[in-house]
Amino acid sequence: MRLNKLGIVVECKQCICTSSNDRGAFDVIVPMLDSETGISGPAKLHCTVSTEQHTVELLDWQDVNLDPAPSSGNLQQRVSDALTFVAEQRVCGNRKICPSEVIEIVEENNTSKIKG
Repeated sequence: MRLNKLGIVVECKQCICTSSNDRGAFDVIVPMLDSETGISGPAKLHCTVSTEQHTVELLDWQDVNLDPAPSSGNLQQRVSDALTFVAEQRVCGNRKICPSEVIEIVEENNTSKIKG
């Protein structure tokens, strides 16, 4: 599954969990693309899940051509809005697309109904 929000494409199905802790926080690497600028490459995201809310933060994004991805106000806002959408929709933990480590973390932290 690929999520496209405001021209920011997140390749959710290719997500790889790289670390986690016992408090519902984990890091993932996921391919991202900005369809407006052509910037694309692996993004490191920090996700936190709980019964109250999910949060998704961009830690790093390496453009495969420029390394690291340039930042502009518009791009930063679109990325932020796209990741907020991922969190609000509680995409993390989706049984159809997420790695088993992410599903387990989300389930262990008693998140509300997991989609899938």
